Amino acid sequence: MNVLTMLTSLLPYIIIVLPLNNAKIDRLSSLEVKEAKYSDLGDHTMVTDSEIFPYVAAILRRSTYISAGALIDENWVLTAADSLFLTRESLKSLRVRLGSINYKKGGILLPIKLFNIHPYFDDQRPVFDIALLMLPKSVRFIPTLRAIRLQKTSRVVAATHYLVTSWFSALNQNQSKPNHLESMDSIIRRRILSVSHLHPSDPDECADELTSLEVNRTDVVMCLDPGIKTDSCGRDTGAPVVLNGVLMGIVSSWKPADCSEQAPAPSFVTLISAGDVISWIHATVHGHRWSNKKNTHFNL
Repeated sequence: MNVLTMLTSLLPYIIIVLPLNNAKIDRLSSLEVKEAKYSDLGDHTMVTDSEIFPYVAAILRRSTYISAGALIDENWVLTAADSLFLTRESLKSLRVRLGSINYKKGGILLPIKLFNIHPYFDDQRPVFDIALLMLPKSVRFIPTLRAIRLQKTSRVVAATHYLVTSWFSALNQNQSKPNHLESMDSIIRRRILSVSHLHPSDPDECADELTSLEVNRTDVVMCLDPGIKTDSCGRDTGAPVVLNGVLMGIVSSWKPADCSEQAPAPSFVTLISAGDVISWIHATVHGHRWSNKKNTHFNL
């Protein structure tokens, strides 16, 4: 077969590749390719690139990590309320690290100007476990530090899994004493951001869980099945729960009092799109007095 005949026979299978402009190439290489590395995850896979999850914040009490959070604009971070509930008298000890996958270093470290806990928060139940932290100044967005969009309206989402990002917290573990034999490698790993794919629980089973806890606002909470390696008393407190680049909720720190005697239970997630949540966020961020009148028309 001569060359011309061979090329003619291959014509139906030849794909013409048009050149991409620089902007498209940048988007493909810096976003899609990087995110693809985390498309098949186990529990708490270590993150190696700060540009993948630029919205994740580490909430610290002095230098100790207490919870994760999500940057929602240049001035505000959303996190769980429970980790701040007993901190009202020590606001000066709180810090937020942004733009780094290591909560001990990198990015920027800022004090907290103020924080606001949702008025309906109940530390005895996994409901409205959400708080806003105000930064002392507006941050400048860069590739490793960006805000995340919020899910503002309630809708049925057919998701098989959500991306959950946080750091390991010793405060979540069922330990009465620190582990002095912990290896340096383990200590270093705890300081690095991790990401998990967590699956939504069956809605009926989630409703039963909430009913057993005397929670009647099932529209505000979603349940996520525990990961394979989940500790019975461990929670990814304040962790952003993300679907397709949109913040769907924040993981609650709530766990049963007898968690060490039980199998791992679902994690509870405060849903951003719930009327009494998104309206409170909007009012707080814009300096308005919040009322529980539902409003879904926001500019945040």
